[in-house]
Amino acid sequence: MTVHPPFPQSAGLLAALGLHGLAHLDAPVLAALATESPMLLIGPHGSAKSALLERLAAALGLAHRHYNASLLSFDDLVGFPVPDGDGLRYLRTPATLWDAESVFLDEISRCRPEVQNKLFSIIHEKRVQGLALTALRYRWSAMNPPAALDGADDAGYAGSIPLDAALADRFGFVLALPALDDLSPEARRSVIRSGLSSMAPAVAAPGLAAPDLATLVDRCRQAVALVAATQGEWITTYTAALVLPLRQAGLGISGRRAAMLAANIAAVHAARRSLAQAPDLACPRPASADSSLADSAFAALRVSLPQRAQGVAVDAGVLATIHRQAVDAAGQAHDDAELARILDEAHPVRRVGLALQAVKRRPGRVPRHTMSLLVSDALASQPKQARWVLSQALLPEVAALDCVDAPTLELLAEPFTAQLEFEQRSGLQHQIPRSRIDGFNVLVKTLEGFDGRDPAQVALGNLGAALYMKDEGAADPAALTAQRERLRALLGTPDVHAA
Repeated sequence: MTVHPPFPQSAGLLAALGLHGLAHLDAPVLAALATESPMLLIGPHGSAKSALLERLAAALGLAHRHYNASLLSFDDLVGFPVPDGDGLRYLRTPATLWDAESVFLDEISRCRPEVQNKLFSIIHEKRVQGLALTALRYRWSAMNPPAALDGADDAGYAGSIPLDAALADRFGFVLALPALDDLSPEARRSVIRSGLSSMAPAVAAPGLAAPDLATLVDRCRQAVALVAATQGEWITTYTAALVLPLRQAGLGISGRRAAMLAANIAAVHAARRSLAQAPDLACPRPASADSSLADSAFAALRVSLPQRAQGVAVDAGVLATIHRQAVDAAGQAHDDAELARILDEAHPVRRVGLALQAVKRRPGRVPRHTMSLLVSDALASQPKQARWVLSQALLPEVAALDCVDAPTLELLAEPFTAQLEFEQRSGLQHQIPRSRIDGFNVLVKTLEGFDGRDPAQVALGNLGAALYMKDEGAADPAALTAQRERLRALLGTPDVHAA
């Protein structure tokens, strides 16, 4: 019988499995085990991706299958098909997937598209050929960093292709493993020392006995349900506050991913607490429930974005800023029903209107960074002509209220500056190609219908002319009035009924 040595006092879960420098992944890995959510590891060669998953399966005593997806044929998964009456049956072997409790699909970014399509249902539904894999609990994959979408390939993994967006979105946890030179000096030495330890056959490699890890996973699973019940409102508000800034940062998430992220936050928080209560692992205990939940949310956010698998860089600084803003929004919305209603409004322009009304009633009612995000998202949601009309409506108000940051003011001022430049021109001579004369005549006719005594109509007319000159006839001046009324309605202008 193998006797495992005691854990070092500062071990942690993955260190106890003989994996060094990965303590920051202890909670996400335990959370993935507790929720049985698909897990994808991304890292350079030699970063212990396979070792991590193989040791987890061994520690849990699972019936495990390991396939190299780049070399995989469908018969490897289901067995060789043979006639059986009017249909087919598959000759099962110990290597087929039918009785597996965990499956590791290695090199998933290097497999052929037709194979990747067949793996999709295994990862997403635990099904193959439409048949349920009743024993399967864990679905794991690993890959090298994919070639960047911008063409850069600093890591040299040209054969690692970005995953299809739909497939990437099925992995609940997407964990980036560090290279050796990214580890701390102590962790780097531990990795190197492990090569010497393996040469001593009388010394067993450190690891968890199967019942110990299974008990820890069960304890975490119970804690997940408690966190979801007691902290669900905060987690929901926090996750909702992430959606807009993530999209603006080029990291937009689907509804499925948002729901996964909320579940991951509860699971990571439960995992951190379960690890802190495991004396053999000697993990640091959270300082307080509130701060710990916010820390758990950030830890979950870092491992819940699928873009890494698609060759999209995820800037840690940007992610930290988005997280802090969401924590602020969640903290205020938790104690503020009005702010919660504003953030829950689905239409981005109407959301800005509600926020502006709240700020008019009480300055500072909506935090500056939150209002800035709301305004930026409202502008991004509109086509160019409507965006210019919306800017004309919003800029004077937000400037007077001093409720957005400087970059947002610059964004609002861009079309307004073009309008001012047009109004200040000393002459309005403009050469028009014959092919655009009809459009120009429509513009002139529309402007003639505006009331020169009404400052709002004058401003709108100048905006239409500026649009025409700026975009070489791309604007549709006949629709300006309709756009203005539609946006006024969405903003909740008093004299216009909401659309």
